[in-house]
Amino acid sequence: MLRKPPRTDKGPKQTVLTGRVTRSRKPASVIADKLPEEDLDSTPGGQETGLPPVQGKPPAWAESRPELCDALPWFRSAQGGYYYNGSLCYGCLLDADSGIRAYVDDEVVITRIGGGCIKDAEGNLVLLKDQDTDSTVLSSVMNSWKWKNPIGLIIGDRNSQLNRKLPHRYNVMAYFRITDVWYERIGTKKGVKVRFEKLDLTEASWWATTGTSHLPIEQRDFALAPETKRCPTCNLESKQVYKEGWMCLTPSCARFWTLKGTAPRGTLTFNEAFLNARLPPDPQIQPHFDLVPDLLGTMREDSGDLIFKRIAWKGIVCPLCSRCIARRFWRGWKCSDELLHPPSKRSHQCSFERYLKISPLSVRSVIEEFEIHPAKRAIYFDPKLQLPHIDDRSLYPYRKLVYNLPGVGTLTHLVANRAINTRANGPDDLFRQLQSVDLGLQRYPLQQSIVRGTLTAHYAVNYGCPYKYVVSVDSKGFNEACDEVLRALGRLTWATQQAVSEAGDQFLAPNELLLLGYMEDMKIGYHDDGESSLGPTIATLSLGARASMLLRMKSKYYHGYTKAKRLLDGDPVLEGCAHHAERRALKDKLDAAAITRAEYDAQRRTLLGNRRGEAPPCIKIELNHGDLVVMHGEKLQKFYEHSVVPEKNLRFALTARYIKPEFVDEADAHKGAFTLTGDQVYDGK
Repeated sequence: MLRKPPRTDKGPKQTVLTGRVTRSRKPASVIADKLPEEDLDSTPGGQETGLPPVQGKPPAWAESRPELCDALPWFRSAQGGYYYNGSLCYGCLLDADSGIRAYVDDEVVITRIGGGCIKDAEGNLVLLKDQDTDSTVLSSVMNSWKWKNPIGLIIGDRNSQLNRKLPHRYNVMAYFRITDVWYERIGTKKGVKVRFEKLDLTEASWWATTGTSHLPIEQRDFALAPETKRCPTCNLESKQVYKEGWMCLTPSCARFWTLKGTAPRGTLTFNEAFLNARLPPDPQIQPHFDLVPDLLGTMREDSGDLIFKRIAWKGIVCPLCSRCIARRFWRGWKCSDELLHPPSKRSHQCSFERYLKISPLSVRSVIEEFEIHPAKRAIYFDPKLQLPHIDDRSLYPYRKLVYNLPGVGTLTHLVANRAINTRANGPDDLFRQLQSVDLGLQRYPLQQSIVRGTLTAHYAVNYGCPYKYVVSVDSKGFNEACDEVLRALGRLTWATQQAVSEAGDQFLAPNELLLLGYMEDMKIGYHDDGESSLGPTIATLSLGARASMLLRMKSKYYHGYTKAKRLLDGDPVLEGCAHHAERRALKDKLDAAAITRAEYDAQRRTLLGNRRGEAPPCIKIELNHGDLVVMHGEKLQKFYEHSVVPEKNLRFALTARYIKPEFVDEADAHKGAFTLTGDQVYDGK
């Protein structure tokens, strides 16, 4: 057993059995033989009917995992059962899979330490290998035990050990301290168990059943402890965890997990002394974070520089109903959010709203260069990546950098400078004005996400013809757009026309504009804009903090086969793909009928092997304030994908596209119509 000196307390006697049941069984005192606490949360939770209700309310709760993680600094784990940071464990979630021989009562929790599992045929999680101290989760739990760091516990309504009707999907319990960590035989592997004990024993737990009596501190017997024996083989001590008898719990010992020389059979019953033992109160043990933090109490209305920081776009706990709320709105929080919690799925209605007064940040505050704007930006190009054609004349004062992707398309980067950015109503003014206008920027739920309720890592608003990318965004007509948005549209229309004209293609004026706002640490991962409804040209204006844009070939075209290891039927053999020369030679032989299709596939399969992974970036662009970038080509979005990673400061990205008329509902067609007047029309200066 991983040992610490026991201190104990007496509680009510009870018999608790442990054994195996399948997921389809109703909750009972028999504990499910399932392994870890990980919960992908792809479907809503729910409990069996007829369970007794709890006597109180949780100090904080959530209906989705992301909201929980956003609001609680001691639990940021989007999928795992434990949250650890800096080698310490801070929080633990008890949900569907707490492990074989798990237990929950009013003051004690016994569960397993997760990690290293897969699902079996019945959907239960099983260990892949013996757990050891190399596990990051285990080492963090051990460190928190050693350094007496309390752990916040959360219980989900899929937990079957408590056998009570929980009020919400996720319910914050309290702070607990770790009293014991030991090894057991779990299936065919050696796994680790942990015993938590409620830190504050002075008050009854809210999750106790109605009418449960609470034993006052002065009536508790802190001398009560389970029997501890020293193993004659390894000479190490282990507590008696189970009523059936003492076992050595040292995993390296030859007597490990044996009762009188043989492995235990059937069900095991927890030793009452092990369950009822309590550590005496210790005022020196205090948690690092408050159980329910007060973020709003630390933010003043005049904290303009704080409004866009990472801490401010995370969640809060509603001061009225204790719900964990994600910051979905650019200007603040709203508890009863119609988009995230539609009336058909809403269990309550709360009137809380809090919107912040936003003081616009200056361009100086988000650009860390010594000079805000260069007269002519010097650019370093990574020789390992594709180099552009540089043109300093044709679109002066812009520097025009053109990256050519043979047979696919072009990427044109128009580099801004002091003359462009400081012009009246130019990028400097646009950046400040967009912060002052109520654009209706919001974060939206991702349509395809492992964790239900995950929001975009940016704020969005759409103008013109409706456009659906990774989320469905309500579209406003250009007739509703403010002057600032139309001025940006003028710049994007001009940039689109320049790139398309140079390629000798037909110019299609954009009829849609997507405005994205990025606060500190927000970014958008690799994606493409390859929807069939889009035209061949996409133009973006960057305002504010610098960002890195990376372009890479999609994995299947780079490697020549899908993730399922199926060879591409029509391999385009793009320049820069893996084994390009050999694949090109094979493709030429096939086209010339020098080899059969079967021979072509066989030789490709031998050539390509079994390598996996994403393609490396082939183009990297440093997008600075005022820059424009245009991607043009019908096949560019089909074969390539791009990501944008801003620096840790405020940034706006305004992207214009052409939506094909046949994909626009007649009722929405008018939204894409616009007329630019005055300085909304851009001349490239």
